[in-house]
Amino acid sequence: MHHLSSPSNTHGTMAARTPSAPLRSLTEQSGRVACLMALTGMSVLAGCQQQSPARQDSYITPLSTCAYMMPTVSGTRTHGYRGMPGTTPGNNPVESAVAYSNPQTPAFCDRPLPDTLRSALELADYTHLLDSSGLLATLQQTGPFTVFALPNAALEQYNTRMGGQLLNPAHINTVRDILAYTIVAGNWPHKALRAAVDAAPAHSLRLPTLSGQPLTVWLDQTTDQIMVGTPNGVNSQLWVMGIPQSNGVLYFTRALLLPPKAQAAPVPNTSAAGAL
Repeated sequence: MHHLSSPSNTHGTMAARTPSAPLRSLTEQSGRVACLMALTGMSVLAGCQQQSPARQDSYITPLSTCAYMMPTVSGTRTHGYRGMPGTTPGNNPVESAVAYSNPQTPAFCDRPLPDTLRSALELADYTHLLDSSGLLATLQQTGPFTVFALPNAALEQYNTRMGGQLLNPAHINTVRDILAYTIVAGNWPHKALRAAVDAAPAHSLRLPTLSGQPLTVWLDQTTDQIMVGTPNGVNSQLWVMGIPQSNGVLYFTRALLLPPKAQAAPVPNTSAAGAL
């Protein structure tokens, strides 16, 4: 955003402008008129003094000099025009005549993990479950923590497959175990994580999580990408590669992560699934 400013002098500093006498007189008269009008209307203005000539900025900008943009892909946007060939209200409800992209959201490095999680549209389900299980309050602590956050689509698909158990208060302990498995105790920025994987035997290491079950991180020799999860079970590539936070690091995974115990749990025979 470009702001209009006063001309500068030859030394690069702002040249001071002194209002002319007629302009000062007009400003003072305007201030007195404003006070008079307020008093006539039985309104009380604090001080009713002349306003400062300094420019007022109505936008509050975070002080952080480090910021990342977090992606959003799970929102659905349909666009077109009514009566467009091949569409009906049933198969293509028109929300807008203009195509709008899903907005990215900023993540500031000087904020704690819960602040960033709450602002990430792509992690809305994950953050909701963290809050309901009490783990979001844990992430408010000093840490540090490295979070491998699960995107909306992965959690919603798993919730449907499990008959809505993620939203059932009776299964809150299971939910807490699943989410605690995605939170590593320690600070693992991407550069350090990659270096540790490269130096580890067989390019694989195990990181301690809040669930008590270690999370395996290894290098896929085919794609040269870091993988997390269970090598012969449920695992995922990384998506967002480590956003620094004041009390840790935030990653996005591309798919679901499940501790071994949850992977072995039977799938319930029910079609009634709550929506996240």
